[in-house]
Amino acid sequence: MREYSILFIRTEEHPAKQYEASLLEGFEGKIEWVRVEALFDGLRTMQERSFDLIISDLFLPDGQGLATVRHLKQHAPQTPVIVLCHTSDRDTAVNAVRKGAHDFVCYEDLNDPMKLRRAVAGALKSGDDNGATKDGEAERRTNARFPCRLAVSYQALEHPFLSGVATSETLNISSKGLLFSTEEALQPGQLLQVSVDWPARLENQVPLKLVAEGRIVRNLNGQAAMRIDKYEFRTRRTKKPGESIKNQPSSRPEETAADISSRPGAAAGIGTTGVRVRRNG
Repeated sequence: MREYSILFIRTEEHPAKQYEASLLEGFEGKIEWVRVEALFDGLRTMQERSFDLIISDLFLPDGQGLATVRHLKQHAPQTPVIVLCHTSDRDTAVNAVRKGAHDFVCYEDLNDPMKLRRAVAGALKSGDDNGATKDGEAERRTNARFPCRLAVSYQALEHPFLSGVATSETLNISSKGLLFSTEEALQPGQLLQVSVDWPARLENQVPLKLVAEGRIVRNLNGQAAMRIDKYEFRTRRTKKPGESIKNQPSSRPEETAADISSRPGAAAGIGTTGVRVRRNG
């Protein structure tokens, strides 16, 4: 019996379990479910292993509409994606399919489990037809792509102003926070912007960095824990062999903003141009 792995990005736990249960009825095969509640956590999970299918809400706390699909396809271009949405967002879902999603299903149609089953069966078949093999899947899953230590740079956004370079000490980076080592005496409540070199590449070519903003929760024994309030992915330049940054035209920025995913309720912080916006209060 074939075993499939599905990443389910869905904020509400109870409906998600209902959908999972209804999908298993009459399904020919075994399904391994991995469920997360935020786009960021889904992207990080995808760096640790591969999946046969991604089912995701089109609108998440940290991913809105087409940007959700773009991020998922950037991180897993060969994995089919099914998006869930309300009927009122059908036009956006149709555009999402044009932008790379395999299919969409409206919440209002989920009362008929067959619609989701057909969509899932079609997506899994398309993955099989693309030449995915069990050996290939096993190889990708054992070859974790998320490194144990990530380069981190940071700067304070409030007095006292400071900046530095550190190294993350753990894989415990999620939509909620980041733990990294530092020799600075960062204080609880201090507002920081951190930049982390991200393992995934835009369209498998352009290096990315995660830029996050939040406040220090604690700093003990050289390890600082920061709550993430807002984040985005930006493209970053890599210096070519023998190239000096000072020789580059001054009008060419070193980085530009990629598609933005921001946690809700955060005050203005990081804009689409990469310029920091004044935070009120």
